[in-house]
Amino acid sequence: MSAQDKLGGYASGFGSLDAQVIGANVTADYKLLDKDGAVYEKGDLPQYITELKKLGDEMVISDVMVDGDQAWCKWQIGDITGAGLIRFGDNGVSQEQLFYI
Repeated sequence: MSAQDKLGGYASGFGSLDAQVIGANVTADYKLLDKDGAVYEKGDLPQYITELKKLGDEMVISDVMVDGDQAWCKWQIGDITGAGLIRFGDNGVSQEQLFYI
């Protein structure tokens, strides 16, 4: 799979809140940097997604911009809106930093 395919799979997994799909599109050393300095790794994804599902049934991802090995997107789940800065490559997404609006 190409880097773009991995990024698309990652976005699809978050859109449907499917930890298995997300996990299939991240690197072994993946890090998700969330609010309050919390860091989640690949193995934490099932519990992280379980918590997100308390906020809504899906995550709406829009305004995606890709530049080389980085992507920006806007996201919304329930009443919470934010943005994400994502680093990715042929092996998958390696890091995402979340920002809340």
